[in-house]
Amino acid sequence: MEAKQNYLKKTLRIQPLIVVIRLEHNFFNLSKKKENLLSKIEKLSNFGIKNIEIGWDSNPEWVNLILEIKKRFKSINIGVASISSRQSLESLLSLDVNYSMSQFFNKEIHIQAIEYNQLVIPGISNIENFKEAIDLGYKIVKIFPASKLGINFINELKDFKKKDIFFIGAGGIKSKHLKKFLQSGYDALVIGRELRNQTPDKDLEIWLKDY
Repeated sequence: MEAKQNYLKKTLRIQPLIVVIRLEHNFFNLSKKKENLLSKIEKLSNFGIKNIEIGWDSNPEWVNLILEIKKRFKSINIGVASISSRQSLESLLSLDVNYSMSQFFNKEIHIQAIEYNQLVIPGISNIENFKEAIDLGYKIVKIFPASKLGINFINELKDFKKKDIFFIGAGGIKSKHLKKFLQSGYDALVIGRELRNQTPDKDLEIWLKDY
């Protein structure tokens, strides 16, 4: 797991942003939805986005979808969002993704993930879960929801635990907030629903010019 954490930190220092795409309702029932997803990813890639997370889905076809995306978009660091159950965790085993994330801290799932050598970055919203994640060996944590917890919370975490923790902010972040959050102590950010249709807006286009 340490190697995967180091790789992700290195990647996110180059471009400290992950765009999350969640699958539409009944995604696997309509081929057009798959075409739309691939088109979105291609558009994000063309804009220079380097890290994309795809939401987990219980449909058996989901694994093949991720494999196809990885094969088609080799220049993008593909990860998986919403790993919160044993089923979702076990579906990662055949994918060889560099990273995935959970919305909230689930100690049982994270212990199992470490045993499987899968990087499932824990979602943290309080000091106790932060301590537990650190004790499990996590050097990367996701602060969720970052827009509500604010800057004071990350400062509290930094006061508690050294400089070697890599903080990813997620939840309610808009593209116009990227610069402010990064200047306030976050090492990287996740943007999803706040980016309309996962299409770069003017604020994101301006921000990407620096990366």
